[in-house]
Amino acid sequence: ALHLTDISVPRVADVRDTVTLSCTYNMGKHKLNSVKWYKDGSEFFRYAPMMIPPIMTFPVVGVTLPKDQTILCTKSTCSVILDQLEPRTSGSYRCEISGDSPEFKLISETGNMTIAALPRHDPIITGITHSYEDGDFLLGNCTSDMSSPPAMLSWYINDEKESPEYLQPLRETTMESDGFQLRFRSLEVRFHVDKTRHGIFRGAMRLKCLARVEQIPAATRESSVLVYITSQDDLTNQKLINIWANSGHHKFTAQPQLHVIMALLVCLMLATR
Repeated sequence: ALHLTDISVPRVADVRDTVTLSCTYNMGKHKLNSVKWYKDGSEFFRYAPMMIPPIMTFPVVGVTLPKDQTILCTKSTCSVILDQLEPRTSGSYRCEISGDSPEFKLISETGNMTIAALPRHDPIITGITHSYEDGDFLLGNCTSDMSSPPAMLSWYINDEKESPEYLQPLRETTMESDGFQLRFRSLEVRFHVDKTRHGIFRGAMRLKCLARVEQIPAATRESSVLVYITSQDDLTNQKLINIWANSGHHKFTAQPQLHVIMALLVCLMLATR
């Protein structure tokens, strides 16, 4: 029996990429008559191994085939490459297999593809310095790469999603390019550093910005920054250490045996009186 065993149509493709559509089939006792590819019901590619030439293409809006398209079809598989993608390339793609006479059996499968302008770069974090004191006011901004659909931004502190009360309203900028409404977004976070509330471990706090495109997990991007938090006690202890180091007392620490010998001599002198 004639079987179409697999069809491969990317669910989402980036407009800057090329796309390969493919289907695999088992002809059984039948002989391959043709393989046809359709977009939204309109045929744009046909492979008929018994015809000369074996490949025919047909104009369909949103579908562009490379001028040097090579034959990527055999008796068991057929692939076609699309380039110069655009918004109108999105649609339903069907692979149809036809057997030879006298039955001319048909079998087909369909896959849907959406063309998007996915983010190519990680979000940019600005405004955050490398160290703060406990209680300091921290202000940071995260800006996503341009994309369509736009990315959703989230702030995390030590892997805990930051509360909305510490976030400013989302800002968005739009520009049109190649038929896409490209948008990049900025999200600002503001809060007073609190070693207890933020669960700061070993004096460090990691802030992460996550840029996630809805329903396209592979397009998720993130950036993070590590900041160090000191308290007033830490600063006081450091000052004491610096004062001790600068006073010259540390010079004697290299000879602890001398202190012990002097103490023993004093004890002996007192005992012999």
